Amino acid sequence: MDRISINTISQVIRRGATNPLQELAEVAGISIDSRTTQENDLFFAIQGQRLDGHEFVSQALARGAVACVVKRGKIADPGSQLLLEVEDVNHALLQFARWYREQQTAQVIGVTGSVGKTTTRSMIYTALSSCLNGIQSPANFNNEFGVPLSIAEIEASHQFAVLELAASHAGEIGTLAEISQPQIGVITCIGHSHLEHFGTLQQTAETKGALFEQLPASGLAVVCGDDPFADYLAARTTARTVRVGLGADNDLQAVAITQNRQGISFRVNDQQYQLPVMGGHFIYAALAAIVVARELGVSDQDVAESLRNYATVPGRCHRMQIGDWTVIDDTYNASPDSMRAACQVLRDYTGTGKRILVIGDMLELGPDSARYHREIGSLVAECDIDLLFACGKQAESVAQGARSAGMNRTEITTAADVELLAQDVVENLEPGDIVLVKGSRGMRMERLLQHLQQIVSEQETTGATKISCV
Repeated sequence: MDRISINTISQVIRRGATNPLQELAEVAGISIDSRTTQENDLFFAIQGQRLDGHEFVSQALARGAVACVVKRGKIADPGSQLLLEVEDVNHALLQFARWYREQQTAQVIGVTGSVGKTTTRSMIYTALSSCLNGIQSPANFNNEFGVPLSIAEIEASHQFAVLELAASHAGEIGTLAEISQPQIGVITCIGHSHLEHFGTLQQTAETKGALFEQLPASGLAVVCGDDPFADYLAARTTARTVRVGLGADNDLQAVAITQNRQGISFRVNDQQYQLPVMGGHFIYAALAAIVVARELGVSDQDVAESLRNYATVPGRCHRMQIGDWTVIDDTYNASPDSMRAACQVLRDYTGTGKRILVIGDMLELGPDSARYHREIGSLVAECDIDLLFACGKQAESVAQGARSAGMNRTEITTAADVELLAQDVVENLEPGDIVLVKGSRGMRMERLLQHLQQIVSEQETTGATKISCV
């Protein structure tokens, strides 16, 4: 973040400093977590659903915070501490982010959608960063708190910033887009995520489409042309629209697609692209990256070279080697759409070992949750996956769907929790097998990966030749 005086920030959030000495200080960054607060940060005492930042003001100051933004009257004897009092701390954070964004000249690219946001964001960053100086949202900083923190990472020297925008309720994307003011907007797809909160796909599209509404007429809207809501989303903006996808009616189409154990290859116009990833769904993220890069003046050749070295984000279809097994870490989250993509990854795998899928519940799907899980079970069978391990409250629904589609009962194992599946998974593993692990965030499916890594580590330490579960 560019250094800013406390006095300026006081004026931005419409309240003065309680300690005149603060007006001489400069802020080098902002923080909402006292554990990660650094020297010269401004700490916002956010009031969240679980924690109240006011309880950690003293810790933030002890770690070197220049001052803390607090709710008026919340801290006793505020005059004795380095505090900025406001009526609403959460709102003050958004105010500051909006103002700070207006001071920057970087091209802001906003990315949203039901699935694929993080992959698309990181793919765009990869395509741009070899030629341009910029940033991307760190980790999953994509909500009402994370987006302001991401905006604060922008500096005067940056030419671009790729910001991920997420929503679990209607209206959130509009607020985040209004604050971040992107010149380029990318909507990955409209899918069955957070239906418990959105209700319908149409309402999901309305929420995500708010990103396009915030684009200036001189901006650029990138939409998946293969998505059923493409026309609806394109109609939401006055900006120039580019449709990407596999269909012939897209403005940017991927053709000549091939996949092997080294990754995916495809062609756009006369340029060949190679992605070192598993899963055809990555092509959509790459197409969005190509469009954005062209808009910012990066050549197709430079983009192709950058994408050749693209590294997947852990938890998002991230390929790793654990012992003698290829493991796909797709544990960050899950929805019916991303589950389908995961099944297709295993279906298209060309190795010689067994194809094994370990999945947990897809959460927040509302009253039709059981049906969605049965449909995934059916797809598992249709994709000729060798072994299915399902855990959670909907595990039996997945198993029922798989059995109804012809999968043998002996190839299906269910349990209430992933830890209860671990021993069964390990006992069925052989060298050369591929294991894809996926589930909603609340299922904590990464525990299986940790278990497999522990097994291999102990095996290497003891020199054991037989895998055992402890």
